[in-house]
Amino acid sequence: MGVALVIPAAGSGSRFGSAIPKQYLPLAGRPVLAWTLEAFAGLVDEALLAVDDAWEADADALAAAAPFPCRTVRGGATRQASVAAALAAVAPHHDRVLVHDAVRPLVPRACIAACIAALDAHPAAVVAVPCAATVKRATSDGMAVAATVPREDLWLAQTPQGFRRFEGLSAFAAAGDLACTDDAQVMERAGHRVALVRGDARNLKITTPDDFAVAEALLRR
Repeated sequence: MGVALVIPAAGSGSRFGSAIPKQYLPLAGRPVLAWTLEAFAGLVDEALLAVDDAWEADADALAAAAPFPCRTVRGGATRQASVAAALAAVAPHHDRVLVHDAVRPLVPRACIAACIAALDAHPAAVVAVPCAATVKRATSDGMAVAATVPREDLWLAQTPQGFRRFEGLSAFAAAGDLACTDDAQVMERAGHRVALVRGDARNLKITTPDDFAVAEALLRR
């Protein structure tokens, strides 16, 4: 039995404003996705990258250089569809699956290991951090504060998010076209209890050019 890693990497990066998807952009001299894969070295048995056809050659090159067996599959129109496609290709002897954002290259190994360990006792798990900010709910027109939301039980989801393979296959099949914002929500809607695993502030998702600068500074340090 083993652990498979699924990375949905079919996004175009249009919101980032680059002609090159940000997972392939250089970060401290290497593509972002190369750093992301390296973070999982020694912790997973194989990886599947769900990619866009236009970037298949680039993804194949990164898969060939990965520190563990790595394959590419055709991604879907949405993140959820990409995860479902890659999940269907996971080898049956891997009983646990982690899903990780292609553009979270700084995930600490302790977070990955803790997420895997949580699957020994739970059908699903999500790496997350307690919400430290004050949260405001807006009025329907978005012009004023309607209420301040208590934050004591609020957590901000990160990745990896994990689940047992059999339960994951069933949950994603049941979800169909019903949009979920992350993999944990797919498992929640299928009725599974999702364990919370303490995340890390360094586990940032590269979304803006400023995030690139922060990530590069952390890597160089």
